[in-house]
This record gives sequence, C-alpha cells and structure tokens, in this order.
Amino acid sequence: MNASRANLMPATILPTQRIGRRGRSESKLPFALRSLRWLDSRSPSWVCVIGGWLILSIGLLSYASGPQLSSSLLYLIPVIVVTRVSGFHAGFTAALLAATVWLVVDLNGGVQFEHEVTPYWNALMRLGTFVVAVGLVTAMSSLTSHLEDRVKERTAALEAQIAEKLELEKNILEISDIERASIGQDLHDGLCQQLVSAAFSCNMLHESLAERVPDQAEHVNRIADMIDDSITQARNLARGLYPVRLETEGLEMALRELASTMNRRFGISCVVECPDATPPCGHHVGIHLYRIAQEAVVNAAKHSRASRITLVLSLNTSKIGLSITDDGTGIQPASVNPEGMGLRIMEYRARLIGATFSVGSVSGKHGTRVVCEIPCELYSL
Repeated sequence: MNASRANLMPATILPTQRIGRRGRSESKLPFALRSLRWLDSRSPSWVCVIGGWLILSIGLLSYASGPQLSSSLLYLIPVIVVTRVSGFHAGFTAALLAATVWLVVDLNGGVQFEHEVTPYWNALMRLGTFVVAVGLVTAMSSLTSHLEDRVKERTAALEAQIAEKLELEKNILEISDIERASIGQDLHDGLCQQLVSAAFSCNMLHESLAERVPDQAEHVNRIADMIDDSITQARNLARGLYPVRLETEGLEMALRELASTMNRRFGISCVVECPDATPPCGHHVGIHLYRIAQEAVVNAAKHSRASRITLVLSLNTSKIGLSITDDGTGIQPASVNPEGMGLRIMEYRARLIGATFSVGSVSGKHGTRVVCEIPCELYSL
C-alpha cells in the first residue's frame, strides 16, 4: 500500500455518547465516591439545612438514649458533609452547633460531673475536634479542586496539541493531493504533448523514408510505436495522479476510468456497478472517496493476487456507500506487514469527510471488502 505516513484522527464522539459513557463509568465507582458526587451536585443551602436538622435529630436521639451510648461519630458526619459541600465557614458553624447541642444534652441528660466546668471543657474539646475535622476536610477539598483544575488545564492543553497535530496532518494530506494534481497536470500538458510531437515527427520521418530506405523506415516505425506506448503510460499515470473526470463528469465516471486503467495495467477484471442514481458529489468528498477506491484497488491488484475487483457506488436510504470487493488472498495480519499504512490513510480520509470505514473478509480468509459510507448531506459538500 501507499507508504505515506499519517496518524489516524480519533473517532468523533457525539454528546449523547459522552453522556452514556460517563453514566456507565460513574455506575462502576464505589458507593462512597458516588455519594460524594451526588452531594457535590446539591445546593449548599440545602445541605446546610439538612446538616442542621441532622445535628438536632442526633441530639434528640442522644438525649433519649442516655449517656451510655456515644454520639461523637454521629455528630461528626453532618459536620463533614456540610464542610465538604458548603466550605469552611458553614462547616465551622455546623461544628459549633454540634458542640452546643452535645453540651445541652449533657447538661440536661442527668449526667453527674465532679466539677461544674467539666461539661464546658468537654464541649470545648469536642468543638476543637470538630474544627480540626473541618480544617482537614477543607484542605482536602482545596487540594482536590486544585488537582482538578490542573487536570483540566493539562487536558485542554493536550486537546489543543492534538487538534493542532490533526490540522497539520490534514493540511499535509491536502498538500499531497494538490502536488499529485500538479504533477498529473504537468505530465498531461507537458510530457505527453512533447511525446505526441515526437510521435508526429517520427510518423513524418517514416513516410519520407518508406520509399527510399525501407529498412530505416521500419526502425523509425518501431520508435514511433514505443513513443505511442510511452504516451499511453504517461497519460494513464497522469489520470491516476489527477483524475480529470472527477471534476468534469463526477465520481462514477472517475471510478469507471480507474477500473479501465487497472484492467490495462494489471490485466485483471475490474468493474464498476452503480445500481442507484446518486446525487452529485462535492469535489472535497469526491477526491477522498476516489483516493480510497484507488488505494484499495491497487492494493488488491498488487498484494492480494486478485483476479476480479468490483467497485459499487450505491444509495442506501440516507447514506452513500462505496464498496471495493476482491477475490484475493484476504487481509494480512499486521505482524506480516507492520509498515503498511494504506488502511490507516484510507480510514483517515474517511474520517476527514465524516464517513464510516470498515475492512473485512468476504468469505472466511479469502477476499477482502472495503466499505466507506457517508451521509447524503455530507456527500455533496
């Protein structure tokens, strides 16, 4: 296949596909992480109200159960949740509320203290513990937010680099096509015309020598025949580099000319079938579809030892399909031809025009079918 180097453009992902993939990935997260993400999506005011209500409910539960059951962890949970969602100040307020409620429960729960200051000291220690927890949660949230910002920045920079690289590759491919067309035109308008002039001169010389020096005239005739063959080869090469019929008569006629060239060049049966009337093809899309067909046909003729190649251009509801089928040896594994870039370039061309691309075997391990489908609305661009 063509040895030109080009990396593939990443597959386009629709927003609905992103949402579906995100939903599937989040469903695989641990329950704790899913709970945190659910909390982060809630309103801070709503979380503060729920946290205060939980603290009061825990106080009532602790008052009803008596001093035998410890409630420190129960108070800590709403304090941490409020801090996580609403920030340090709201968390400090929740910690102060929790310590106050705990103190009120101790003072009214029938607990006997040796010193009057003991419950207030305990409340102060509890408040300190809650505040430390609030500080740790705030620091963790700040660190997480900073890391997320860094990840977003790095992701944006990477996406920009990828977009720039893909744009550069697209420009390189377009420049390659332009250079091909330029070389094809130079061959057709320059070299072919020179050869035609040389053939015309040989024919005139042959006519003038035919009567006087028949032997020399025969040599001149053979030279004229070789020049004619060179003209044919140069014109075929020019047509392959610059498909004039693609611009003047459309993709179908360009494919038929390609098939005719393959028949003469490789001596195989190459036919084009167009069972449906397809709309006019845009030049940008047409040149990529033509190059895909050209790459597939040349590959089948050179490497697959195919004896018959069929190109089908068809209309299927809302899509235009181009398929190239051969009866050759089939697709070779990547390990056999690791340097082959033809399939990658064909897929890259398909993605540039918004088409889908697939390659598979026709039956078992024999034969290859290359299929490229493009929506009708993109086909005429």
